[in-house]
Amino acid sequence: MLDLALIRAEAARVKAVLARRGIRPEAVDAVMELDGRWAARQEIREALCVRRRRVSEEHVRRKTAFRTGVDGDDGALDEPDLDRAGRKVAEELRAIEAEIAHLEAARDAALLALPNLVMTDVPDDEAAPGPRPALPPWPKPFAPLGHWDLVEMLGLAPPATASAGRGFLTWRGQGARLVRGLVRFMLDVHTREGGCEEILAPSVATRGALTRSAHLPLLEGKMYAVAGSDDRSLTVAAGDGNLPPVAAGDSDLFLAPRAEPHLAGLYAGRVLDAAALPIRLVSAGPALRRESHGGGAAGRGLLRLHEFQTVERYAFALPEQADEELARAVRDAETILSRLGVPYRQRLRPAPRLSHAAARTVDLDVWAPGVGEWLAVAALSHFTDYQARRTNTRCRDGRGRARLVHTVGGAAVALPHLVAALLENGQEADGSVRLPEALAEYVGGTVLARP
Repeated sequence: MLDLALIRAEAARVKAVLARRGIRPEAVDAVMELDGRWAARQEIREALCVRRRRVSEEHVRRKTAFRTGVDGDDGALDEPDLDRAGRKVAEELRAIEAEIAHLEAARDAALLALPNLVMTDVPDDEAAPGPRPALPPWPKPFAPLGHWDLVEMLGLAPPATASAGRGFLTWRGQGARLVRGLVRFMLDVHTREGGCEEILAPSVATRGALTRSAHLPLLEGKMYAVAGSDDRSLTVAAGDGNLPPVAAGDSDLFLAPRAEPHLAGLYAGRVLDAAALPIRLVSAGPALRRESHGGGAAGRGLLRLHEFQTVERYAFALPEQADEELARAVRDAETILSRLGVPYRQRLRPAPRLSHAAARTVDLDVWAPGVGEWLAVAALSHFTDYQARRTNTRCRDGRGRARLVHTVGGAAVALPHLVAALLENGQEADGSVRLPEALAEYVGGTVLARP
């Protein structure tokens, strides 16, 4: 989350930067108004604490005078009045502390709702000056099929409509080998060449973990909630088909939308040695999301799934290291796409489309000639200290000072769009698909043949 001290000191600048993301100034004003009320109640609480201390000191003085026989009465309250004064200040203190707690919770909720500040080099829109670059050519003497036709012809992934619902697939045979091989290939690039430690994360995440990684509260409606607080009643509330949608706040446990909540919280509350940074991590696993499956071309094949495999990159770094860590993660993702031989492009995501926690995001898209569109496969972001402030992850420098780390992470690379591009770019006239040599040892060959 944003630094409350920064908002107090530079509210106008914070409003101006957040306006680039479409955030109205009233959102910042709400935080400041609640913070002002909280500060005023804190002053009242401090005054009440002084009164309580004086009443307590008077009780001690009276007891001491009684034991020693010294009459120290200076016209102060008599004993019954002193007791009433003590009870009254205790009641007032309880009331003001409850009010402070309520205001603090409301202020923190308003603060959590503010996204990260945008970096200065992030564009405000998608438009780029000058002529649009030419699309990659199609070099083969036949019109390219869409990947949905190739998936069906090759028997790679029948829909799991009957067992899981629309938007889910059951990869089988050579389709399952392709998915597994791609994951292994990418993990090898990130671990052997990118210097990453592999992490195998749980498939569920708590509300606290998702809040600390900034997935909640904004994205709760897109997550699969696990209903029930004990092992006897754990059921998945999917919100698809005839199942009712999950109401906000119904669950404290969710199917993890990705590994990021676990990666971001790996060092929560810890103070890391600056000499150990950067720490680079990679994790493969399912990404899950609840959203409209879509109709027409937007909902066909692999374009919009509720569950898919992804490989995520994440790093903890010193603030001065973070830009290079983002560039390094992007380079490793580009290495993967280059070795797979799919046409790709790099884009800097515009401010209005940044995720809640991101200050800067680099997108990588692959060209799918059958779809006739660029498909997003990687999104790598610099989160500055936004997530680290939520997780309280810090580092100690050579002078012994503790400061928040910066984090970098994102998909590098997600599979469904990548598989679509591989199939469409590698298709042959007979309906088979030729895979790049880089996958031969991982998939067991370079051709996907029709059964």
